[in-house]
Amino acid sequence: MDYKYDITLSFTGEDREYVEKIAQILADNNVKVFYDRYEEAELWGKDLGIHFEFVYRRSAKCCIPFISENYEKKIWTNYEIRNAIARAIETKEDYILPARFDDTQIDGLRTTIAYIDLRKYSPEQFAEITLKKLQKEDNAPIIQKEQDRVADIYLSHNILVSKSHGTLGVTLGVTTTNLTKEYRYYSEPYFKTSNGVTGKHDTFYLTGKMEQVSFPQKMEWGQPLTINYELKLAGVAIWKDLPEDTTVKAIVTTTIGEKFESNDLNLRDIINDLK
Repeated sequence: MDYKYDITLSFTGEDREYVEKIAQILADNNVKVFYDRYEEAELWGKDLGIHFEFVYRRSAKCCIPFISENYEKKIWTNYEIRNAIARAIETKEDYILPARFDDTQIDGLRTTIAYIDLRKYSPEQFAEITLKKLQKEDNAPIIQKEQDRVADIYLSHNILVSKSHGTLGVTLGVTTTNLTKEYRYYSEPYFKTSNGVTGKHDTFYLTGKMEQVSFPQKMEWGQPLTINYELKLAGVAIWKDLPEDTTVKAIVTTTIGEKFESNDLNLRDIINDLK
């Protein structure tokens, strides 16, 4: 799994002119860089508190904070550096690459971390140093290093039985367990078949939710959530035209773009139980 970015840039508006020149040079050299003006369409409408936690903690190999007196005073840059520091603590990597416009100290960022003094370098010179650094970086993604699995999605096929009335119906159950070591907002599951109906439509949502759960759903580390969907034969009649080896899986996403897939179930077994 690759990182979305090679590097993220954290800076104040007062220093944008300097940083923008660096971002442009990095982009021109095929570096995947997070620079806010390159992401305006993607950022539009997002909850930036959630999204920037992902950007500055999980999305890149390295983070460069452009530290200054203004940087220390701003709410957003403090939020960004705190997430970067959390990443550095988790992975014990050289993740934060400090660059300083002055001698301002940032709470939580150790003074023993080597930095680049920007008073000595033009944007072009600093960009060259950054390119050399990136050539030597071989950090593995945090998801691979620290978390072999960051969410567990289990799809079950269940038969509803009553002592007095016998078989009442069939449900598909989706159990999601958050393994990210921190909270996430999960969206409602959708489903995907291995063969598309009429050759193209292979994803769908189910109605008939038996639990009263609203989405997106906030889940803490280790918290499981099960949603059962009651199936009706009339509602899945179109499945009967699919090949007998067709399978279905559940897919769950988070509000920061992560995507997780469940195990596969055979559709023919589900249809037979509905008859």
